[in-house]
Amino acid sequence: MTQDNRSGRPQGRPPEGDGRISRVEASLRGPFLLFFVSAVVWLLAASVLGVIAALQQGAFGFGPFHGCDILTYGRVSAAQQDLFVYGWGFNAFFALNLWLLSQLGRFEFRNGWLAQLGGVAWNLALTYGVARVFAGDMTGYRLLDFPREVGPVLAVAFLLAGFWPIVAFARRPTGHTFASQWFVVGASFAFPLIYLLAQLLVLWQPASGVVQAIAHSWFVANLLQLWFGASALAAIYYFLPKVLERTLTGYYLAPVAFWTFFLFAGWTGPAALVGSPVPLWLQSTGVVAAAMMLIPVIIVAINVHGTLSSQGGWARAWNDTTLRFVSFGAVAFTLGGLLAGVFAFRSTSAVVRFTSFATGLEQLLVYGCATMVVFGASYFILPRLTGALWPSAKLVHVHFWATALGFVGALVAWLVGGWQEGKQLADAAVTFQQVAKAGYAWNFTLSVSAILLLVGHVAFALNAFGMILKSSAPAESGRHD
Repeated sequence: MTQDNRSGRPQGRPPEGDGRISRVEASLRGPFLLFFVSAVVWLLAASVLGVIAALQQGAFGFGPFHGCDILTYGRVSAAQQDLFVYGWGFNAFFALNLWLLSQLGRFEFRNGWLAQLGGVAWNLALTYGVARVFAGDMTGYRLLDFPREVGPVLAVAFLLAGFWPIVAFARRPTGHTFASQWFVVGASFAFPLIYLLAQLLVLWQPASGVVQAIAHSWFVANLLQLWFGASALAAIYYFLPKVLERTLTGYYLAPVAFWTFFLFAGWTGPAALVGSPVPLWLQSTGVVAAAMMLIPVIIVAINVHGTLSSQGGWARAWNDTTLRFVSFGAVAFTLGGLLAGVFAFRSTSAVVRFTSFATGLEQLLVYGCATMVVFGASYFILPRLTGALWPSAKLVHVHFWATALGFVGALVAWLVGGWQEGKQLADAAVTFQQVAKAGYAWNFTLSVSAILLLVGHVAFALNAFGMILKSSAPAESGRHD
């Protein structure tokens, strides 16, 4: 599908002027829409909880739901993170990764009911887990908040819903492969291993001493890097050359980016434990790994930004709905990788280790990169699968500007506010009350940003659901490519 690069308006036309979707895409339509609709529903729920959590900081002079045990800040914040990561993030990448590898491998999906069964099981287990979080039954480990009986169900559901990209890769008709395939296959293999090991070492058979904290930090780093980061890179490597219709600059370096990314990302977890009662050699391992992650970050920057900087690439990206989001995500990945490498060292980590700065670095990857890339991919894929136009171009613009401005505002609050807080905490002459008072303005910024993100997500949901409801391309009408 070639989109109109002059208007920036989402066209939503089926590819090659054919009113029917391809047989490959027709076979994916049911599972994709199940995952996608589930992802958007969870995104809206997480956005509402994000606003509630932000307002409970008292930035507007009041705290809603005061005295309500179910909606205390700790429970709301934990549920919001879980819904965003396991609800929105996983469902979205179940859909996107399957679509990418089916397209690249010309894989016709003949067992869609298995993927749909996995999707239903995943979302039912997530619903149960979040309900237990609101009831106060939490483990106390971030992103492992659910009671331990939820873990095995999610693991089995992942094998049913998220392992199909590997099948598509194994059944590709030719031996030639692309960077997008490498990253998706790596992510699909990595997550079940790290999730099961984390469940075992943290919840089922808790390790003794500091090993439990090490296992948890290792899990969080691997979850964010090897699932969200790798899946987002796969989409970037696909959509950028696809829409621009040109080869990536320095594409011969992509294998180096892939291998160094998967080699070093898994060892960055101990960098978050610098200054804790963990062996120094292990802390140093995490610091070195975080610094070595600059290698894949720089290579991706060469591939992506080199391509966008030539032949009017940035202008085309700005005027194309898909590329606008994908380019935003690519910039966020580069910025997040550079900052993570710099602030992993002991001297800089000592300033920001107990502040919101770490949240900003994490959200650069999870929202700024992964989520914005998923949004861009949705504007490319949904018209092909539904055969319908986006109902409202205005909602597309509201979606982009509300999410972009909301995220940038929150990012500034996390990074700048975290740095200022760290400097004040290091100053013995500054009291904790003064530190808390200085952060009040940033709480206001975070609250406004949360509201903007909610507005953007609602605009996206209205447009997407409107397109799906008026879909005119049934699965049985698939054409041959």
